[in-house]
Amino acid sequence: MTSDTPVINNENISSSASQNKVENSSIMQQVATQERQINELKQMLSERNSKLDKFQSAKKVEMEAMLSGMRDWIKNLELKNEKYRADFEKGLQRLVDTSSDDNGVWQVMCEASASAVKKEEQYQTLRKQYDELKQKSNGGEFASSDSRVGDKRPAMDEPDNVTASTGDIWSQFIADVSVTGYN
Repeated sequence: MTSDTPVINNENISSSASQNKVENSSIMQQVATQERQINELKQMLSERNSKLDKFQSAKKVEMEAMLSGMRDWIKNLELKNEKYRADFEKGLQRLVDTSSDDNGVWQVMCEASASAVKKEEQYQTLRKQYDELKQKSNGGEFASSDSRVGDKRPAMDEPDNVTASTGDIWSQFIADVSVTGYN
């Protein structure tokens, strides 16, 4: 044998083949692990998307309810041009269709709606109180002096109107101070 001829050693071939099998096995295990993780992540993403869709559909129902309230509100407005009303309604519908609930316009609409509801409640409360007072004054509790005074006793003495009739309160004040000795 010459020195240029490679010497094939069976030990080297079997050791290299077993090392390749180990590497291939390790790579296959890594690929299997990666595929399992990918499937788990896809499942988690699917579940999250499902929850998000449910949440968005609930929010969309809420937004649709507010939209119908806003439509009722703008029907009562007197506008110069009906095109404005139609444009406003289209904008509201687009807001409901494409927006999320963290949109600034949506948040302002929610606050305005809540404020309008609160003011309407206050108005109704005041109106009820006004009607009750009106009923009491028109033939009710406050119609006559007897009903206003009730069981209260009248004043024992007439009030002293002498001091009230004098025109100069400063001279009366000086006279009172002089009498008490505070000078």
